[in-house]
Amino acid sequence: MFKNISFLFFLAVIIIACHFNVEKQPSTPPMFRVLTDTQTGLHFQNHLKPSPNFNMFKYMYFYNGAGVGAGDFNNDGKIDLFFTANQGDNKLYLNKGGLKFEDVTQQAGIPEDGEWSTGVSVVDINNDGLLDIYICRVGHYEVLNGHNQLLICTGIDSAGIPHYKDEAKAYGLDFSGFSTQAVFFDYDMDGDLDMFLLNHSVHQNGLFAPRKNFLGTYDSLSGDRIYRNNGNHTFTDVTRQTGINSSAISYGLGVVVADINLDGYPDLYVGNDFHENDYLYINQKNGAFKEENNQRLMHTSQFSMGVDVADVNNDGYPEIISMDMLPFDPYILKRSLGEDEYDIFYHKIEVGYNYQYTRNNLQLNRRNGMFSEIGLYSGVYATDWSWAPLWMDFDNDGKKDLFISNGIPKRMNDMDYVNFVSNEEIQKKINSNTIADQDMALVNKFPEIKIPNKFYRNSGQMVFVDEQNNIQNNQPTYSNGAVYADLDNDGDLDVVVNNIDEPVMVYENTTNNGAIKKSYLELNLKGPGKNIHALGSKVIVYANGGIRTYEKYPTRGFQSSMEIPLHIGLDSTKIDSAFLIWPDNTYQRLGFAEKNTTITLQYKKGLPKFNYANITAFHPNTSRPMEDITEKIHLNYLHKENHFVEFDREPLIPHMVSTEGPALAVADINHDGLQDVFIGASKTYKPVVFLQKTNGTFQRLNEPALNADSTYEDVDATWVDVNNDGNVDLVIASGGNEYYGTDERMQPRVYLNDGKGNLARLPDAFKNIYMTASSVSPFDFNGDGFVDVFIGGRAVPWNYGQTPISYLLLNDGKGHFTDVTEKYAKGLSNIGLVTQGIWFDLNKDGKKDLIVTTEWNGIYAFMNQNGQFVKTTLTNKKGWWNFVLPVDINNDGQIDLIAGNLGLNSRLKATEKEPVRLYVNDFDDNGQKEQVLTYYLEGKEIPFANKDELQKQIPILKKRFLYAENFAKATLPELFTQEKLSSATVLEANYFSNAVLLNNGNMHFTVQALPWQAQLSPYKTGVVLDTGTNGLPNIFLGGNFYDNNIQMGRYDADFGTILTNNGHQQFTASTMNGLIIKGQIRHILPITIGGRNCFILARNNDSTMVIGFEK
Repeated sequence: MFKNISFLFFLAVIIIACHFNVEKQPSTPPMFRVLTDTQTGLHFQNHLKPSPNFNMFKYMYFYNGAGVGAGDFNNDGKIDLFFTANQGDNKLYLNKGGLKFEDVTQQAGIPEDGEWSTGVSVVDINNDGLLDIYICRVGHYEVLNGHNQLLICTGIDSAGIPHYKDEAKAYGLDFSGFSTQAVFFDYDMDGDLDMFLLNHSVHQNGLFAPRKNFLGTYDSLSGDRIYRNNGNHTFTDVTRQTGINSSAISYGLGVVVADINLDGYPDLYVGNDFHENDYLYINQKNGAFKEENNQRLMHTSQFSMGVDVADVNNDGYPEIISMDMLPFDPYILKRSLGEDEYDIFYHKIEVGYNYQYTRNNLQLNRRNGMFSEIGLYSGVYATDWSWAPLWMDFDNDGKKDLFISNGIPKRMNDMDYVNFVSNEEIQKKINSNTIADQDMALVNKFPEIKIPNKFYRNSGQMVFVDEQNNIQNNQPTYSNGAVYADLDNDGDLDVVVNNIDEPVMVYENTTNNGAIKKSYLELNLKGPGKNIHALGSKVIVYANGGIRTYEKYPTRGFQSSMEIPLHIGLDSTKIDSAFLIWPDNTYQRLGFAEKNTTITLQYKKGLPKFNYANITAFHPNTSRPMEDITEKIHLNYLHKENHFVEFDREPLIPHMVSTEGPALAVADINHDGLQDVFIGASKTYKPVVFLQKTNGTFQRLNEPALNADSTYEDVDATWVDVNNDGNVDLVIASGGNEYYGTDERMQPRVYLNDGKGNLARLPDAFKNIYMTASSVSPFDFNGDGFVDVFIGGRAVPWNYGQTPISYLLLNDGKGHFTDVTEKYAKGLSNIGLVTQGIWFDLNKDGKKDLIVTTEWNGIYAFMNQNGQFVKTTLTNKKGWWNFVLPVDINNDGQIDLIAGNLGLNSRLKATEKEPVRLYVNDFDDNGQKEQVLTYYLEGKEIPFANKDELQKQIPILKKRFLYAENFAKATLPELFTQEKLSSATVLEANYFSNAVLLNNGNMHFTVQALPWQAQLSPYKTGVVLDTGTNGLPNIFLGGNFYDNNIQMGRYDADFGTILTNNGHQQFTASTMNGLIIKGQIRHILPITIGGRNCFILARNNDSTMVIGFEK
């Protein structure tokens, strides 16, 4: 099944019947303007002509396009261009000045053999001062017989034309196979340039086997390679010694070199297509690499194409970006295949592949060895079928912006074309290699679509703004390889792209076209003798309170490279200091006395070694260091979530509500003055009670009563004396959403404590109360001396979106509870989908009030007024609120609220004007209600689910819309009828930021978003961590949530966040000092262990952690 699904996906072809409209041009000067080939003389085009003998059915990468190389090939001070072609001849163009170019391919002796070329790398491999060209090609496959070329420049004639000779064989670099791109770098730090060769694969039988089957294997055509420079103009294949992967599933489409961990040694990031993991190779400083993707990244793009690495937020640490193919246009999106189906997705995980999603991924470096994927937050996750990402400074402001090339002639993920290719007759022809001219003609009847390339301006805080309206004449194209370079020597970076079936385009940067220049400096580096262009050099600029880092490696993006001076934007920049780090990690200071020019710097021996702590220590983590003491105290418990795929029951819900445990409760249960712990379990697993011993360790108690109830699911719990016998008893809220109706396992429970921690189930404690609960919170609300409870209703099984019942429950004094909600708190029972309820004296009148958070609604307080609880809206911002933490953050005597929400790192963006909605109705009149989740994209409200997902649940849609094309064009009323939409129950969310509710007095609250670093994942819990030197409370937040619809992906970007309180209602958000906490934190509670203040963290489907401040 796996193989067939993938085969259809990879071979499906489309050309969609619509075109992008060119945006109305701005009245202000554009940032870039497109120059045509008649203006530039760059008449090259990568023309592709499929035939029955060779087409995308034969070679699935037929439409991947080709690359661009940039460099001063004739040493005249101007950047020239080299273009590769798939079915034609590669071309060399010399820069004649004024953005005019001349084709000198034949004069230069560039081989014109028409073989299938892919990537190009510009390098002076023999260090003679003349740039050479390495060209990757495809060979030993079907009609393709090429080998990789190394075009050595033999000299420059009197007319200024360089001449080339292919010496790949002599150098030992004439590989023939599925080559994509070569990158030159000094991996072993011996002073000369070695080569990493990126190769790709094609689908053959057995390639979807478990990943372990391929680890440690080597494929002669597809496996990646490393070649060590022998120092005598020859190279040796040392792939096996370096520890890299080189198997048949090396689907390499992108590679970039960077010092990712800032240790002075070059590392590698490799983007792999299809199911194979991307590779994050960390240099081990001994001639080998260690692949650390799973250790440092939480997920990646799935069909990774081009990649780039740069320090994007000016903190000195590099970020990683990889391209994929999620459409940004709602029409294209709705007629395209989405993510893998749930079962297939997790099957891949089971057989060894990591978490991957079909969208661009931007990996934020957290400065602790980990990366948080934030493409959704940053706004760069969907640029359609994308190839080359390039980090570059558009406007010389010192912030790296993002260019992305995109487009493909035949869209292999179009639903209609997948269905076409699935035709039995077509399948037979594909499998038997009998595709004929008439079949190709039928394919070509499908409409085509071109897409404009994307320019994103870095606006700070890792947010990027689409500058589509600021690009003059940005015509839709099929663009692939791309480079940036200052082609006209005016001090700004221009862009060149290689297009399919159209001439290449030059985007002229207009930043410095006027009389007033935006300041810059270009550094022309002259390195040591065996690396004269100083590949691997870095420039470190301390300016404007940050660190700007620039690293010289020419190969970036997709199939392209640029051997150009380092370009440093200096507009509005106050430089404190700057350093040039040479490839051997020696350094010199830079004065920057000159600006708006190019300066040449020559390597000198005997310079001091650079201390990378100057970067890594620049942003110290000022929160108190913490440590994991779990093992030391013997509190070892692994929570395991039972296998229940809620999407099988309700396929259209946005996320599961069945994985919200484990419960956590802390109290002294045996009267020894030490705090003990209860940790809940999921269905079929046993919860635990740990007693704390005098030496600060824990011992697990045998609890037969709890073990007997292992078919319940524990989502929240509290220790409280329900019968006033002096012993705290255990009250558990049951969740899981798996049972329904009046199943007893939907009931809350009470376990009476004998004073020694031995628990016994109290029968009928909650008679006739059946619910999927979210929280339980105790308080004697009627003042009779017996503790009562509030239990929040999370969901109605089989009917997500229907309002569950929440309960205010009165204790009879013996631990039996009765529903008195309507008597004491009108409106509480149907307040919404409750995620948390806590008792707290919000208005400081000496009486506890009930604060309730909801999903799809606001945050409410039921204020205690003479024994009645009156509903007050604390915020009418409708979110997916998870919890509140009451705390006076500014010591003004008023209680504020830290509030956890979905966060902003999601495909769902919610505002009052464009909210996220959930329509609940029986849309197909089959007696079962369905949920239709909608959101706005490009100003249009569309269903989040794709056609296949919707029509499985609402089969009538398949009859109404046979083709995905028609489905994609339909409006919401056309899809579901206005009558059904109007009669539906509609839930709405218009605010997703994690926030603080600032108490202005008189129960009026202002909602203020937390810092952007605290918006990258949902928060589920939080505690006051400590009090800072300013006397203000600092906050520890925990979150993440994995069990979403696959299209949404896992929310996994948080590793434990500290909010340092700076005063004046301002926080700084940072990672934890000394700890990395992965996983889904459901509850955090303070606990005293051996006299030490600690915190216990209950994580879903993971081990419990106990952490404390370092002593």
